[in-house]
Parts: sequence; structure tokens; C-alpha cells
Amino acid sequence: MLTKIVTAFLLFTVSISTFSLESLPNSYKKLSSTKQVIDHWVILGSVERIIGSVEPESDARLSGELSNWLWKIPTGHDVKSSFSFVQGQMSESVVTLYECTGRICGLSNDYANQVFSQSILTGRNSEQKYWVGFEPDKNTLWLVYGSERSNQRVYLYAEKLVLTDKQASKLSHLVDSGEMKAFLDDGYQVIKTLEEVPARLSSSEIEGVKRILKDYPTQKFALVVHRYSEIENQRLIDQTQKEAQSLLNQVAEQGGFIQYLYAHGAGAMLPRGQQGSRIELVELKPR
Repeated sequence: MLTKIVTAFLLFTVSISTFSLESLPNSYKKLSSTKQVIDHWVILGSVERIIGSVEPESDARLSGELSNWLWKIPTGHDVKSSFSFVQGQMSESVVTLYECTGRICGLSNDYANQVFSQSILTGRNSEQKYWVGFEPDKNTLWLVYGSERSNQRVYLYAEKLVLTDKQASKLSHLVDSGEMKAFLDDGYQVIKTLEEVPARLSSSEIEGVKRILKDYPTQKFALVVHRYSEIENQRLIDQTQKEAQSLLNQVAEQGGFIQYLYAHGAGAMLPRGQQGSRIELVELKPR
């Protein structure tokens, strides 16, 4: 019995320790650690100095398992390229809670010394970038900060904070705002990927659609069903049109205001990158 417990513990430990963000090739890793934290300070808005203290527009105090990394970036790379490399390792489901670039963020010295306690991150205020994202399905908060010093040396810092459900709930309003901003910027939102036939929406997915319809009562939207299969395309379009209409009926049956909500079956038309069969909510913008 003891052997089984020890084995399980070792497997669990290895599963945690094997995960690691990586920076650009030839970066020098100055820090990499994992620990439990309580009341960890996360900045969610630009910071300013008020009577000598750092005051962010918005912040949160969170507890959980914190992993962090600090790299010195190879000569010839700027903050933007190194930032993109690290962010590219994160899931597409991550919702941006806050981001800023340059002087809008505040003083680089404050982020370096007061927020992250890493003085080496102090750089030019005009050459800094900060981003916080949340991965809802894993209750994981991601944070990346990059700065360029006067000698053009670039440093990049990142955090991964795994939260409990109770801690994650503190961010729910920011997640909703972040999803809405991304939706309005992109003009569409993938509600769910599809495997089952016919397509159906869960109660929570319907509530999400209803919330958008309520917040934007005069804006036109469409529920669009995309499917990719060997079926002849016109038949696929007809099938997805029926499915989309069924989804519209679902929203109406649960009290959704559907005056400006339409159903559209796209079949295998209108591909979007490498995305597969899915349901989208699309903003219908006037031409």
C-alpha cells in the first residue's frame, strides 16, 4: 500500500515538474520555480504612483500554485517577438483580462520592484509590455511582462497561477468582459466545437447567447453551424441550416430575445483557419 502511495506521489510530482514555458532559443533562464502562494498580487490595470505607493486601476489578490520564469532574451530580439513566442505556447481558450504596451502600463520600475520583485526587469517605460490571461477550463491565470533596458537588453518574465474554483470565481466578471471584447474585436465567437448530430446548445451556452442579446438589443447576430464531412456540400448546407434553426428555437424556448438573431447553415463553406465543425455566434455588421 505504501509503495502505491509513494508511486502515485512521484507520478504526480513529475507531471507538475515536466511542464515548463520556454523562451526563444538561446535565451538564458535566470529563474524557474513552483510554490504555493497566498494573497498573490495580480495587476489588472495600469499603475500609477500616489503619495509614494503603487496604485493600479484594478487588481486581485489570489492564492494557488504559482510557477514563474525569468529569461534574458538573446541579442537581436525585441520585447514583441519574445512575448509572442511565449504566448504562442498557451491554449487558444485563454481569455485576455488585461494588456498594455509602453507608457500606458505605468512605470517599468514599479512593475520590476514593487509587483514582481525582480529589479532586473526595470527598463524604458516606452519599451514594456504586459498581459494577463485566464484559461477558464483549467482555472489557470497566465501573466507575461517584458521590458527593454537602455542598453537594449530584453528581459521577459512569466507566471502561471493555478486556482481553486473559489479563487477563480473572483475573476468571472473580468472573463466575461474579456470574452465580450474579443468577440466585438473579432466579430465572432466559437460557442462550441461539434461532434454530435444534431447540434445542440447546453443551458449555460444558451445563457451566454441570451446575455449578449440583452446587452446589445439592437445589434444583429447569427448562429452559424459549420460542418466538414464527405457529404455533398449542398446536402451539408441544408443539414446545417436545419441545425442552426433548431439552435435558434432553443434560445427562444429559454426566453431569449431573438428578433435580431438569425440562423445560418454554412456547411463546409466559410472555413476559418484550422478550425473544424463548430457553432459560432457571428456579429452581422452593416456593409
